[in-house]
Amino acid sequence: MSTIIYPSPIFGPVHSRRLGVSLGINLLPADGKVCSFDCVYCECGLNADYRAKTPMPTYEKVIKALENKLIDMKANGPQPDVLTFAGNGEPTCHPDFARIIHDTLILRNRYFPHAKVSVLSNSTFIKRPDVFEALKKVDNNIMKLDTVDEAYIRMLDRPVGNYSVA
Repeated sequence: MSTIIYPSPIFGPVHSRRLGVSLGINLLPADGKVCSFDCVYCECGLNADYRAKTPMPTYEKVIKALENKLIDMKANGPQPDVLTFAGNGEPTCHPDFARIIHDTLILRNRYFPHAKVSVLSNSTFIKRPDVFEALKKVDNNIMKLDTVDEAYIRMLDRPVGNYSVA
């Protein structure tokens, strides 16, 4: 399997079989991976092999880049079906995730009100109240849970730090 490291903070649009025309929002560094799991099947590779050397993009950088891209897409196409939080690891680990979701919804409503907002997540930060509340506002939460068997999770997903399905 080839390794994919996505540009940051905006990439695409790409065509997704599930979601249609998807504009990617990568809240993680463009030079590596930041994730609370180290899944053996991850398209971004293993954490140790692709450790980011640069910081996460700031809230301001993400929102400015997103608005610029939406303005460009409004003028030149294509129209996005979805704005998708994905990229080089776990998007909900960004310290400004909730603020970014809030402002993304404002920009979506301004430029492409028909578009959905989706978040691809491994669910490890859902216990944070700000993340939980932000996820309640998006249209499509694509939350990953491979199994409830903790031994299998440790073998396949290889959580970083403390982890429990309880």
